[in-house]
Amino acid sequence: MSQARLIIDESETNADLLWATGGFFVPDPCIFLQKGKRKYLVLSDLEYSRAQKEAAVNEVWSYSELQPLLKKRRTGRGSMADYVDAACRKLKVTRLEVPANFSLHYAEALKKMRYKISVGPEPFYPERAIKRADEVKAIQKAIRATERAISEGMETLRKSQIKAGRIYFRGKALTSERLRQVINVNLMEQGYVAKHTIVAGGKQASDPHCEGSGPLRAHQAIVMDVFPRSETTGYHADITRTVCKGKAPERLKEMYQAVHAAHQTAMKKIKHNVDAAKVHGAAVEVLEQRGWKTERKNGLLQGFIHSTGHGLGLDIHEYPRVSALKNKLVTGNVVTVEPGLYYPKLGGIRIEDDVLVTKTGYTCLSRLHRRFEIL
Repeated sequence: MSQARLIIDESETNADLLWATGGFFVPDPCIFLQKGKRKYLVLSDLEYSRAQKEAAVNEVWSYSELQPLLKKRRTGRGSMADYVDAACRKLKVTRLEVPANFSLHYAEALKKMRYKISVGPEPFYPERAIKRADEVKAIQKAIRATERAISEGMETLRKSQIKAGRIYFRGKALTSERLRQVINVNLMEQGYVAKHTIVAGGKQASDPHCEGSGPLRAHQAIVMDVFPRSETTGYHADITRTVCKGKAPERLKEMYQAVHAAHQTAMKKIKHNVDAAKVHGAAVEVLEQRGWKTERKNGLLQGFIHSTGHGLGLDIHEYPRVSALKNKLVTGNVVTVEPGLYYPKLGGIRIEDDVLVTKTGYTCLSRLHRRFEIL
């Protein structure tokens, strides 16, 4: 029996589909089939001509083209599953391998049509984890854009004044919202879309994914975590810098220095075929040796409460993970290295860079400085 791989989705949000079609963006659900090495795309007449020019597939079929092949069913009008059936009969396919998140509705419909359905690996295209040279270049370009945007945010802080503990820029209180806008607008002007950019200060920074709101204060940590996506390639960058406007209290400096040491130690552990758990473990060990414990207090976990990193590419979080779970890093992986510490009374500190795993070790793709105090 002949088998094909099947995705029904929109490539705007499905990284496997975007990758498989060579970066072809389509905002509406379409049908992608791969039989052996040959790839087929079925979509609306609206997108047909563009797909023929831009999609890296062997053949493109429109729904109207397959309309005569649809079997008459009680539902009347052809559903997405009916078009899959038409395409599969054309390709003489009887077995379908689908992603883990494949719609149960479509799976049940195809089973009723006598197709054998199996679930493929997670991720659906594991080879996405090993980046080609052009993918690394796209990620580097996203990193440079992100660094420029964060630098503008830092420059805004540098030009700001401190009055009664608050930060003022051009006569107005500088808020998380205003500083986030500075960063996001800069990225938009460079052709990148930033969503949920984190600019969190003080106690808000002790929650790793708090986006931040309200006035920012001097002498406290301000976490800026920026992870935009290119509008043209779909690739992401993911960089975090933590800064303090004005002189930082000594305990906060020690906290920053500990995170920086963990960050540097973890990066030095990265190389081809290393167990990612050892990279994570190295960061944990540095923080614990410096007296920064991870423990639960009043029902809240504090300290180093997340993994050291994750894969980066068309998805912001993708395989491989850099965590306590055993997981090999190999040449071509692009991963983040982002240890952090979080305590409600002190705030949060996180430093994050993007790293390419190489045959001899690693290359740090990001270049933005890691100075803590902005005076």
